[in-house]
Amino acid sequence: MSDDIYMTDNNKHPRILMFAPACFPPGNPEAFVNANLVLAVLECGWKVDVLTMALATHWYPQDPNAWPGLAECSVSVVQRNKTAASQFLVAVQTLFKFGHLVAGGRWALPAVETARQLMVGKHYDCIISRAMPDMAHLSGLITAQMTGLPWIANWNDPIPSEKFPPPYAGGKGKHAPLGFWKSRFYHEVANRADWHTFPSERLRRYITDYLPKGTYEKSSVIPHIALDKGVQSSNKGRGFTLMHAGSLLPPRSPDVFLEGVKLFRERNETLRDFSVVFIVDRPDDVRNAAQSHGVEALVRIESSRPYMEMPAVLATADVLVIVEAQVEEGIFLPSKFVDFVRTGRPILAISPSVGTLADILKEQGGGIAVDGRRAEAVADALQCMYECWLNGTLDEQFGSEKLFFQYSREAVLGEYREIIARICKDR
Repeated sequence: MSDDIYMTDNNKHPRILMFAPACFPPGNPEAFVNANLVLAVLECGWKVDVLTMALATHWYPQDPNAWPGLAECSVSVVQRNKTAASQFLVAVQTLFKFGHLVAGGRWALPAVETARQLMVGKHYDCIISRAMPDMAHLSGLITAQMTGLPWIANWNDPIPSEKFPPPYAGGKGKHAPLGFWKSRFYHEVANRADWHTFPSERLRRYITDYLPKGTYEKSSVIPHIALDKGVQSSNKGRGFTLMHAGSLLPPRSPDVFLEGVKLFRERNETLRDFSVVFIVDRPDDVRNAAQSHGVEALVRIESSRPYMEMPAVLATADVLVIVEAQVEEGIFLPSKFVDFVRTGRPILAISPSVGTLADILKEQGGGIAVDGRRAEAVADALQCMYECWLNGTLDEQFGSEKLFFQYSREAVLGEYREIIARICKDR
């Protein structure tokens, strides 16, 4: 699509201005989710400019060269200095120019100015803001106000942080009270955005429940994207192997999982070739937990790999394990779940008994979801999977390949194309 034509129908590729503070170079789960989406957009011929945060937090090894095209479409925006004078000036500018007194302006204001420069000679079809962090929505709101462009606000987590469900640090649930300025800001985001997207239905209902009435009706679920199927490999002739790859930052804990592993091992005393592999950000916590539960001989902790190497690593396991925080309702769609689906391997989710992963695995297959408070349930699930493994039917019974299409680029970008066409037509 040429720069001087707006998108008016489904046959033209959209041009998108995206605010994604966590994106490039990707080094944490939020950045991986956003980078995957941008890469899919580029590979399908769409045009996108991404405003991302310089010196963003990285949890995992970075490999910028493994993300072709992202560097060319990404603009790294540096936050203003965190001095008292600078923060005061940002607060004054944000309040008197745009009517809000909220955190995030140190990045949002420079990002908006950069966006204005990018718009010279270009016509964007829409704005997409990807939060967390929530400064993305501040940038999206200001830019939408200035330009009148249609705006899609994406919410991958409850924001602000007070709205996280306990026991997350600082989380007080969706009914947590907010101060005047925060409440005013989020209400304007909800009302001004043309559309809102969420990776799961439970998160959609959770967040729209504390946003203004009518927000749910102009929203939809678009899950995290899976670029393609990962390396498929045969594990015949190997021992029974479980693998957990991803963060175990509290309130996530390996304790119930490892206690379940211990019970399973005690039920199968003759089982010799059995191992549990962890690729985690907190190896000492896992090591201590394994010793506490007496399964240190079964646990192997490996170093983190660059993201693009992980599909092949994950495919070496028989069962891929997700450990979620024990919240009252599992509202999240963990990004690692989609990464696991790429491999087609069976998934064992130690999750809230009421939640997103329980919904998916119970209704659509692809693995087993167990109550994350019950070690006996973990042991029972492992026993079931192990017996299938012995019979050679594990992938047939519990393989997650059947879930792939709903996270594929065809499905995800098809949803975005319909939304963009609709909101552009409405404008």
